[in-house]
Parts: sequence; C-alpha cells; structure tokens
Amino acid sequence: MTEPRPATGQAQRSPGEQRSPEEQRPSEELRGELGALRAELGETVEELAHRVDVPAQVRAKKAEATERVQEQVEHAREVLAEKAPAVERTVRDRPALVGVLALVLGYLLLGRLRRRRTTTTKARIHRKDDDGTR
Repeated sequence: MTEPRPATGQAQRSPGEQRSPEEQRPSEELRGELGALRAELGETVEELAHRVDVPAQVRAKKAEATERVQEQVEHAREVLAEKAPAVERTVRDRPALVGVLALVLGYLLLGRLRRRRTTTTKARIHRKDDDGTR
C-alpha cells in the first residue's frame, strides 16, 4: 500500500509537530472571521426564507393596503365633516338647485344603465351569431 501524498506545497508533518508562524493564524482572528461568515450566512438564509414565504408577503401587503384604506376613509370623514355645514346651508337656501342637480344626475344614471343594457344585449346577439345558433 502506498501512503497518501501531501498536497503540493505542503510538507508532511507528524501529529505533534507545530506549524511555522507563517502558517499559523491567531485563533481569535479565525473565530472572528468564522463568526462574521456565520452571521452573513444567517442573514442570507433569513432573506431567502422571507422570499419563499409567499403567504407572509400576502398578509403584509393586505395589512399595508388595509392601513392605507383606513387612512383614506378617515381623511374622507374629516373632509365631509368640514363641508357638511356648507352643503346643508345650500340645500336649505336653494332647494330648486338641489332638485335640478338630482334630476340631472338621475338622467345621467339612467342613460348609462340603458347603454349598458343595450351593449350587453348586442354582445349576446353577436355571440349567438358566432355560434351559429341564430
């Protein structure tokens, strides 16, 4: 049997033989580097785990969106509370103006509903023509 050869540039040593000062590195320095590498690896693993955890990302986005909507609702309430007295005064002082505005809005709403119904009906007829059922 042949004995294993040492790697190129390394001399074969007996178990009790010490390394030369050039080959030795202080153990504190090695421990520090090892600790830094472990910390970096831990951060990388945490980041990868976070990227893979889609349900947690969805929950975070949902919470963020909910908070944003609540802020907007609060802002709308503040604006309404601020404008309500002026609107109430206008309604009391000019009932004819309010009636006209209500009629115009009603007319626009009905026109939109009619257009939607007409468009939907035409789309159904067109689909039936394409299917060959008509």
